Amino acid sequence: MQPLERLDLQQLHTVSTIVGGMSSCSFGARMLGEAAHTLHQWIQAKRDARPFLVYDGIEDCPLAHLLTQMVNHKWFADVLLPAEFIYDKRTRGKNALIIGRYSERHEQKLVERAGHTIFINEFGMAPRGKTQDGYFPDVVFADPAFIMPILYFALKERMGIVSTNAIQLMGELKQFSGIAAEIAFGAETLYSMVTDPDCTVFMTLSGAMTVAKMSLLICDMIDRGMVQYISSTGALMAHGLIESVGLKHYKYDPSHDDATLATQGLNRVTDTLEPEENFTHIDAVINQVLDDIEAIASIYSSDHFGSWELHSAIGEYLHTHYPHERGILKSAYERDVPVVVPAFIDSEIGNDVRVHNMARIREGGQKLVMDMERDTEKLFRMALDTKRMGIFSIGGGVPRNNTQNVAPLIDIANHRLGEQFPRKKFSYGCRICPDAPYYGHMSGCTYSEGKSWGKMEFDGMFAEIRTDATLTWPFILKYVMDKMDK
Repeated sequence: MQPLERLDLQQLHTVSTIVGGMSSCSFGARMLGEAAHTLHQWIQAKRDARPFLVYDGIEDCPLAHLLTQMVNHKWFADVLLPAEFIYDKRTRGKNALIIGRYSERHEQKLVERAGHTIFINEFGMAPRGKTQDGYFPDVVFADPAFIMPILYFALKERMGIVSTNAIQLMGELKQFSGIAAEIAFGAETLYSMVTDPDCTVFMTLSGAMTVAKMSLLICDMIDRGMVQYISSTGALMAHGLIESVGLKHYKYDPSHDDATLATQGLNRVTDTLEPEENFTHIDAVINQVLDDIEAIASIYSSDHFGSWELHSAIGEYLHTHYPHERGILKSAYERDVPVVVPAFIDSEIGNDVRVHNMARIREGGQKLVMDMERDTEKLFRMALDTKRMGIFSIGGGVPRNNTQNVAPLIDIANHRLGEQFPRKKFSYGCRICPDAPYYGHMSGCTYSEGKSWGKMEFDGMFAEIRTDATLTWPFILKYVMDKMDK
């Protein structure tokens, strides 16, 4: 059981150290961290064992020029086309970094010719057997135009040449195409949003970001006053609560199948393990909070609660009982940032509340009523009380859609009820979500599409980054943190 560690940007100051920290995370972050470690080992090997770069992309572009620089540093022996690598007499048994697309006709021969291979592409392309459910060694499934500059700067520091910070990184990414340029623009958009004194920033979260060990990024954004409202999936908050009381997640070992994991009480989340006993522990925490129902009711003057009010009570408990641990709900309580879970019943905390209520009813008591209207009212009032609105989204789904829905909700209230609420639209937006628009679901809808619904300002500042958030969010946030510190 190899424990994973939360990525702590307060302690990581360069591209290389951030990439190093990613090795103890999950999903794309771990892919990148482990690939960087392997490449460093390769280029430290003997001169006659230098690996090769295999690339079949555009010759005259920033990415191709970067690969040439890596050869000039004598880290790699040469840049070859796939067919050249297969038939070049120098390549037999040598390690190879295979970048971008390649023809299927070359795939098996590349593997047979090389010693050890790493594949970097945004298409999920890798030889059969290279990856499996929950196990992704020696691949990074993201745009090479973004990943290769990251690896380049990480290796430059590890080889003792020069270190690169996040501000310098974003300056370099602007010259690249596709996702790389979008990330640089996303960093500028987020910085503009969080430093606008007239803007309330609404953060939406989906995907297993706490299991991915990204929870301290959320804490940093709360603690530094970057966000004033959070809408999240329930699972993300439940897994984050586990971290908040000092419990761990672990790296998945594919030699143990899921049936074996089930008998051992180990729940798998892609490439990460969540011990069932963690949930038992936080159930005790939730029950202690809920048992103090009279105190909660006196605070909020009601026996009906929105999810944000329950989360605030949990945050207060963490503040009192775990003062030396960092946690999302603890930071949110301390900074008075409401945390809303629109699909509250779809989570472990929702399960805990339901079972707690079942026990109360069995004992003849009054159940706790979770009133989602109170969440809507909180969002509604916060939107009306600000001059400008910004939205920062990790993933899509209900949290993002529910938050963006506040703009047409205000319009509907005015139209149907004759109210005179000021119209509200989002002036800023930055989302990191891999879903493409052509799938037709709300996680892939664009900001431009949102304009047709009256959710976004026509002349606003909006950035859309279609890739894995665990790969990009740390660098974007570190850029904003460093720029704010300056």
